[in-house]
Amino acid sequence: MHQIVRAHWIAFNDPLEGRVNFMYLDQKGWVSTGIGNKIDETAAANSPPTPAERSASLALANELRWLGSSGSPATADLVAAEWDKVKALLDRAPLGHNAFKPPFTSLHLEDDEIDRHVFAKLDQMESFLTRRPEFVDFASWPANAQLATLSMCWALGPAFKFPKFQRHVSVRNWNGAADECHFTPDVGTIKIRNKLDLAHFLLAQTVEDLSLPADRLALDLSDMFGVQGTLLALGYKPGPQDGADGPLTQGAVRKFQGDNGLEQNGSSKDPGTLAALSSWLLESGFTPLGV
Repeated sequence: MHQIVRAHWIAFNDPLEGRVNFMYLDQKGWVSTGIGNKIDETAAANSPPTPAERSASLALANELRWLGSSGSPATADLVAAEWDKVKALLDRAPLGHNAFKPPFTSLHLEDDEIDRHVFAKLDQMESFLTRRPEFVDFASWPANAQLATLSMCWALGPAFKFPKFQRHVSVRNWNGAADECHFTPDVGTIKIRNKLDLAHFLLAQTVEDLSLPADRLALDLSDMFGVQGTLLALGYKPGPQDGADGPLTQGAVRKFQGDNGLEQNGSSKDPGTLAALSSWLLESGFTPLGV
């Protein structure tokens, strides 16, 4: 993948998945942690594991450096006990990760360990994906197409089967890929991810149509998705990248304006603010559009 995709990966996913340093159940009852990292090999959603599935799940969980409340490394037995405790409460899955926060759970991950695991999983996904015939030219794709496809993999796994989508990407038809990248259930953060993936495939088409550099992520500053993506890329916190110009986004814009000596009016349409955002994007390896 292009370096800019890797550099932007956590900023892109953090608002969607959150950064959770303990074990919890996702909406389908799978034990997860980090930034949407599943550590559960149970085949059926919202179901207890078989002995073999539990064993495989614990092997995944023990790939991570878990720490106890004192900061000392957790033993494999402690990790297994924590995993079993979380998995046993499938009725809590719809309540979100906060239903499992300490003191219910006692083990935690440090941020650098979460990041290490995220990138290890990202590399594994790319390696699997690029062995599939439709994705053999992945390395030459526009960065936006790479980001959107890996985003789909993060939610669905790299073995997903969307035949129409796969035909489109195999011939670099990014508009067609945008039409076929949607997956269900289209609720919550999945709904936002679907919108972002669609937007990035459309941007990939623009990049190729205009012969822009493939190794730079394009962001469109003429819409709120692009503004929020820009703020995230530059280290600001606009909240969920949902396309809404809400108070969190306006607050992030004001913070950016203050850091750059601009009037702190919270408006991303302010010409001076747009110019500054565009300049910072260029310096950070992105291609600004819509300015």
